[in-house]
Amino acid sequence: MIRIALTAALFASVAVAATSQPHADATRRVRNLDAVLVFLPSAAGVRMSSSGFEEVAADLMWVRTVLLFGERYGASEDPAWVEWLTRMIDTVTELDPRWSTPYKYGGAMLRVVGAIDASSAVFARCTEERPDDAWCPLSRGMNDLIYNEDPGTAAEWVAIAATRKSAPAWYGGLSAALRDKAGSRHAGLAYLDEQLATATDRAVIESLEYQRGKLLHNELVAGWESACLAWREDHGPLATPGDLSRLGFVLPDNPRGDPWVVGADGIVRGEGAEAERLRGQRREEWKLLHR
Repeated sequence: MIRIALTAALFASVAVAATSQPHADATRRVRNLDAVLVFLPSAAGVRMSSSGFEEVAADLMWVRTVLLFGERYGASEDPAWVEWLTRMIDTVTELDPRWSTPYKYGGAMLRVVGAIDASSAVFARCTEERPDDAWCPLSRGMNDLIYNEDPGTAAEWVAIAATRKSAPAWYGGLSAALRDKAGSRHAGLAYLDEQLATATDRAVIESLEYQRGKLLHNELVAGWESACLAWREDHGPLATPGDLSRLGFVLPDNPRGDPWVVGADGIVRGEGAEAERLRGQRREEWKLLHR
């Protein structure tokens, strides 16, 4: 009886091992793939262990940050690496707060991967730590303008940039323009064109061109918006985007790259822009319902 019980237990153990091994292998592969993300440093810890060589440690960590960004951007959907990227950039800037490169390129990297709040935090920290720098407060304002669609806050940051010794003369006019809705688009386009003229990284260029297309799209739609609304009042919404010709407009290619549609409000805009507008409308309705 004891021998039978031992034999049954042995077979049960083999069965459990056989079924659990694939899971263990899969877990091991995931852990191996993400082993590079295990090290999430704190500035205090690195400062203590570097024995006074904080700037050297910052240099080494910055090189690793740039290399991993090149490896992971567009090739990984794991959100953990964005957290790692954010922590590394924060640590580098804390270890060497006067070094401009991690602020400027680090903020741009975080912007490209969609971590806009983290990008804005980097630019804001640069503004505080580097009182002669005009580029960081300008970039912080452009995050508010282009990604958060908040020209008022953008104007405040650009006004700070305009007071810096290194600021070009046109920053002051840009701050004033941001207080006007149409001027905000023009300001955003001017900023993106300036960045595209000097950008060399493929990911950064693609991100800048995408945002430029969105602003050009919005500029076109603003040009015929009032005419579309007036037409809807008298005749109902346009049947097709091509019917803009009835209002005296020639329908160009969409700078966003997607098809033109007649929105639910009767205004011709890009298909993606209309989807974004409807999502925003639903969010606002949800907020009203749950107040």
